[in-house]
Order: sequence, then structure tokens, then C-alpha cells
Amino acid sequence: MMEVLVVAAILGLFASMVIPQFAKAHEPVATLLEHTLEADLRLARTEAMTRARPVSLVVSADGSSWWIADHATLGTPVGGLVRTCGQSSLYELAGVSLLVKRDADGTAATSGSGVRVLATFDSLGARDGATVDLAARDANGAIVGEWTILAGRTRLSHLRGN
Repeated sequence: MMEVLVVAAILGLFASMVIPQFAKAHEPVATLLEHTLEADLRLARTEAMTRARPVSLVVSADGSSWWIADHATLGTPVGGLVRTCGQSSLYELAGVSLLVKRDADGTAATSGSGVRVLATFDSLGARDGATVDLAARDANGAIVGEWTILAGRTRLSHLRGN
């Protein structure tokens, strides 16, 4: 009887450590997207200071991917790194697309290649003066999250979403 109690206690201890980890394993789409974009904004800022040249965080024309690029060549990702919804660590974002709006008039800054500039950092790491509104849509077109990035900031202000 004592052995059964010891085994039950060990199983209970193991379950109390493992079950909460499974509950946290499924992070909401909006939260995952928000954290990844904020990390990439900080990385773009660091990249601009390291290169001593303007660097931008760029979103593809269809909104399914984004990358950090030298501001002079927005279509070419720095180091070839492109984050794509539904691939690699963003596999939970399959079918999600980003809509980028800039400033109060709702227009987005686009380059000749159709990519949208989310933020630009100068050689000292200062961000441009544009307030950017973002929305994320799932494969069905429903909005799963909305954010604003205030002028000069690298943090997303959560407006709505899960």
C-alpha cells in the first residue's frame, strides 16, 4: 500500500508540472504575432545602429511575410531572413496576413516593389515619426488583432484581438 501511495504522489507531482505547460503551449495568434513583431522592431533598430545606415522593417505586398532591409534596397532582406506566416516558428500563423496603415489618413508607405514599410530607423537607432496602425486577418478575413505603433516607438499598443 505504501508503494502505491509513493507512486501516486510521484505521478501527481509530475502531472502538476507538466499539465500547466500544455495549457500555455497554445499561445493566441495575436499574442504570438505581437511578440514577434516587437522583437523584429528592436532587431531592426539594432541593425541600423550596427550598420550605421537607415534600416526598415518591411511587410510584403500580400501581408504574409516581413523582413528587415536596408532602406535603400527594401526588397532585399538583411541576411536573407524572411518571417513568413505559417512557416518555421510562425506555423500557428498559417493564413494570417498583416494590413499596414500609416498615419491618420490611413495610407501606407509603399515602395516601387509594392512592399509596405512598417518602420524605419536611422543610423543612430531613432525611429521615423509615423504612427502606424496594423491589423492581422486570418484566412477567412476576420480580424484577429489590431495594434498601433506610436511615432518613434518600437512597442505595439494592443487595440483588440485574442
